[in-house]
Amino acid sequence: MTLVMLAAAILVPAIFYYLTLHQTMNAIEGGNRPFPGGLIWLAFVPFLGTIWYMVYAILRSSALKKAFARRQLPGDAAMGITVATVVLIALCMGPYLNLLSIIPAIVLWIIHCVKMANCKRVLAMCRA
Repeated sequence: MTLVMLAAAILVPAIFYYLTLHQTMNAIEGGNRPFPGGLIWLAFVPFLGTIWYMVYAILRSSALKKAFARRQLPGDAAMGITVATVVLIALCMGPYLNLLSIIPAIVLWIIHCVKMANCKRVLAMCRA
């Protein structure tokens, strides 16, 4: 029972996070979008998913940065936080380093989710 609760505690926020990333990618105009937003759901594929998430995050943030620059909006579209999150998640895969990097990775993951929701909101306001 405890394992089921733990899995739900991890899976439910992940679904909402990936839904936010999906919608954020879809908010980027077609010329700057490297691929459809729905491809984020490949992150649930075992083993490949973590690497795909890292690639997706970097490409999405660079596309957001281009979209912000095209619309002359301030900021780097959370590129620095994205890179830091990806690096910490990569460190979580290694032995011993995972003990040091798991808490900062979770904190940056939450900050990254909020930043992506804000980027999606800003792009939606500019489109309207």
